[in-house]
Amino acid sequence: MKTATLLLFSLSFVSLVHGVPEVEGQPSWPDTVRFLEQSTFGPTVPLITNVQQAGFEAFLAEQLAAPMTGYPDLEFWPQNRPASCTGDCQRDNYTNYLLQRQFFLNALNGQDQLRQRVAFALSQILVVSRVDVPLPSWMRSYQQLLHRSAFGNFRQLLYDVTLHPTMGRFLDMLNNRCQARTPPEPTVCRNGLRAQPNENYAREILQLFSVGTFRLNPDGTRQLDGSGNPIPTYDQQTVGEFSRVFTGWILAPALPGPSGIGGTVPNYRDPMRVRQDALGREDYHDRGPKTLLGGFALPGGQPQAEELNAAIDSIANHPNVAPFIGKQLIQHLVTSNPTPDYVGRVALVFAAGRNSPTQLYDVVRAILLDPEARGDLKDPASEPHYGKLREPVQFITNILRAFSATSDGVLNSLSVGGSAIGSAEMGQDLFNPPSVFSFYPPTARVPGEGVLGPQFALFSSLTSLRRANFANRVIFSTIPAAAPNRPTGTSIDLAQWDALANDPEQLIASLSGLLLHGAMSTEMRDAIRAAVDSIPASNSRARVRTAIYLIATSSQYQVQR
Repeated sequence: MKTATLLLFSLSFVSLVHGVPEVEGQPSWPDTVRFLEQSTFGPTVPLITNVQQAGFEAFLAEQLAAPMTGYPDLEFWPQNRPASCTGDCQRDNYTNYLLQRQFFLNALNGQDQLRQRVAFALSQILVVSRVDVPLPSWMRSYQQLLHRSAFGNFRQLLYDVTLHPTMGRFLDMLNNRCQARTPPEPTVCRNGLRAQPNENYAREILQLFSVGTFRLNPDGTRQLDGSGNPIPTYDQQTVGEFSRVFTGWILAPALPGPSGIGGTVPNYRDPMRVRQDALGREDYHDRGPKTLLGGFALPGGQPQAEELNAAIDSIANHPNVAPFIGKQLIQHLVTSNPTPDYVGRVALVFAAGRNSPTQLYDVVRAILLDPEARGDLKDPASEPHYGKLREPVQFITNILRAFSATSDGVLNSLSVGGSAIGSAEMGQDLFNPPSVFSFYPPTARVPGEGVLGPQFALFSSLTSLRRANFANRVIFSTIPAAAPNRPTGTSIDLAQWDALANDPEQLIASLSGLLLHGAMSTEMRDAIRAAVDSIPASNSRARVRTAIYLIATSSQYQVQR
C-alpha cells in the first residue's frame, strides 16, 4: 500500500464526512466498503479505490472470470499411517495443517475473493468434517469441488456432493446396502443386510442441504395449516424411501499408493460408483418402487444411476430449495435476519435460474446488489436487527487484509506467548466442525434476544477474550516465526498510517472509513480521540495502534453492519 494511495483514501473519506458530493455514477466510499465486507475476506484501500471507480457490477463480473485459487495437491495415503511417515510427513498427510494454511493464504492474497467467500459459505451448508474424514487428501478433494461449483448450478452441485466419497464416508452413504427380504427377492435386493439402509445421508440432504423440515412460502416464512401449525416438508417414511435410493454406491477403483509405501490406497478423489456382482448386476441397490417428496414415485427396476438422478431432481425442484438455501447464503454474506421481502427476491432469482450453469453466481449477485444489502449506513436505531457477527475466520482476515499483512497462513491453531489466539481457539477449527450442523446452525439466536444470530453460537467470554488477544498481538506486535510449523509468522504494515497520527481527527475518520465504513458513533469517536490524545504526538505509531485496537475490539466492529 503506497502512501499516496492511503492519503488519497484519507482525504476522500474526510471529504465525505464533511459533505463533499460523490462522483456521479460511482458508489460511495462507505457503501463500497460494506460491499467488500460482504463479498471478500476484507476490504483493502487499493481494492476500495478500484471497485468504487469500476462499480459493483464490473467487480462481480471480474470475480466470475477470475482464475480459481485452490489447495495444494496432496497424495492419497492409506488410512492407517505407516510407521515410516513421521515429522513433516505425518503433519502434512495426517492433519489439516496444509489445508488450513492454504485457506488463509488464499483468503488473504487470492484474487478470486467472491468465489472463496461463497465456497466457504457452502462448506458450512453442505458440511463434512474431520470428525469422520481423517485424511487431508480426502478433505481437499471435497473442498475443491465446492470451489469449482461456487458459481455453478445448485442441482448439479447437490448431485456431485451426493456422489463424492468424502460425503459418502461422512454421512454413511458409502457402502450403504439394501435390506434383505424374507423370503429373498433378488430382483429387489440381491446382497443386502438384515438391517434397514443407513438413513444418515437421506435425513441430512433433506433437513440441512436442500428443503428443510417445514414447508416454506417463497419468502422463506413457514406455511401454516388451519390450526396455525407449521406443515412438515416430509416425514420419516420419506426419509426411509430416500435411504433406499441411496444404496449400492462404493468407492471408485483404488489409487496407487505413495512412493515407498507400495500397494494401493482408497479412492477419495473420484465419484463413487455402482457396486456390481461378477455378472455385472447391481449388487447392493434396492430396486423396489419408492415414493419420494410430494408423492413423486419411482416405479422400481430402474438402473441405480437413473434412480439417483430422479431423486436429486425431486429434491432440487422442490419449491422450498430457493428460499431455504437463498436465506442461508444471505445470512453468510450480509445479514442474519433478512426480511421476507429480501429472501423472496433472492428466491425468485434462485428459482428462475434452476437450469442455468451460473445459477449460484446469479443468486449471489442478487444478494449483494439487493436494496437491503446496499447503502452507506444501516442505522441501529431504525434497523436494530440488521447485520451479522464476524465469525472468527472473517474477524482475522478482515484485520489482516485491512493493514497489508504478510503471513505464512498459520492462523487456525495458534498459540503465542501462552495465549491461544487462532480461529480454532475462537471456535472455528477449519475443516473440523463439530457436527453436520457445522460450527453453528442457521437457526441459532442471539443469547437473550429473539432474533437470529447464528455466529453468536461461537461467541463467549472466552472466545471474545481470544479475539481481543489476537487483535492485541497483531496490532501491537507480530505473530513470530516458530519452527517447524510457523515458518515466517504474521505481521501487519502500519508505516503508511503514521503520517495521519498528528491529526487524530483525520486518523480516526480514516480508520472509521476503512473498518466501519464511516459509521462510528459519536460516543465511540470521542472515547478513541481521548485515548489517542493521551499519547504524546511524538509517538505516532502508538497513536495508530491504539486507535486500530480500540476499533477492532469494539462491538461496532465485531458486528458487521
